[in-house]
Amino acid sequence: MKNILMIGKPGGNLVRTYEWHMEALNNDSKKRFKVDCINTLKGNIDVSSYDIFWFYAKAFHPQTYNQIKNYRPDAKFIFGPNILLDKPDVGISDEWDNWYINHCQQDLHLDQVDFYSEHVKKFLNENTRQVSRVLDKCMKLDDSLYDENSEKIYDCLLYSKKRRYDYFFEEFREKLINLLEKNSIKYCEVKAGKFGSYTREEYFYLLNQSKVTVNLSLDECPGILNYESMFFNVPVIGSPHNVPVTSCKELIVSDTDEMTDEYLVRSELAAEKYFEKIQWFLENKDKLNDLDHRNWVKNHTSFERYCDNVYDLLLKENL
Repeated sequence: MKNILMIGKPGGNLVRTYEWHMEALNNDSKKRFKVDCINTLKGNIDVSSYDIFWFYAKAFHPQTYNQIKNYRPDAKFIFGPNILLDKPDVGISDEWDNWYINHCQQDLHLDQVDFYSEHVKKFLNENTRQVSRVLDKCMKLDDSLYDENSEKIYDCLLYSKKRRYDYFFEEFREKLINLLEKNSIKYCEVKAGKFGSYTREEYFYLLNQSKVTVNLSLDECPGILNYESMFFNVPVIGSPHNVPVTSCKELIVSDTDEMTDEYLVRSELAAEKYFEKIQWFLENKDKLNDLDHRNWVKNHTSFERYCDNVYDLLLKENL
């Protein structure tokens, strides 16, 4: 059994992934893990009782790491999968990034998708690159608002999220909407991030009424919204960068963005290619009816799958 102390509990939306991670490992049917959270322990913490110190997110002071490392140099140290560079197009952007990349000694550095991991490796030192791996999240999906008998009112749901580095988002979105309206394709829209806000209940309500989700974000890593859509048995159209994990590879839109030395950039014909894929889906959706996106994503995000992946990863890396 691996005794793990979790450090770096994030705030906001990410706190759910942290809690799912702990719940999954502590409820492993094979009892391979015992996990504590440093935030919930009271009094003096016996760091000698842990095999692994897992720093989950960029939500801890470097001094915490230094103290534990000095006292337990023999232990193993895991970082991620939410030790993210805030600006993947820039690299080191603050003192914390500088400390992590230049002064922290990792036994394992985790990200959640291959494309992001491969891009940011160039900002990491050689030792960190050597121990950089990918581990997708587990999820506890909300079943209470799923309505399998809901009438499909909308041909597609547009998920519109503008990233700071997505310089052509407005042009891309406007062109796509014009194509949909010109061709009488009925759509609804969920606006997220800096472009707008929504509640999960609103999103779920529209998912029940939509045939397919179209992710307009430039990237997702890998995107809770994508998994939630599949869980409502609504497949997702998008590129390999905004739908990196999918229940239906036929709905991947190719050549709509590319990874440059800085980061992702949209192509000029992105809107047309997205529109062509939406048209293809509407013409062929009956042929795709046998695909069970709901059960696919339930299996992919399950606690059982996650525990097996974590255990295999620790075993492979001799942790």
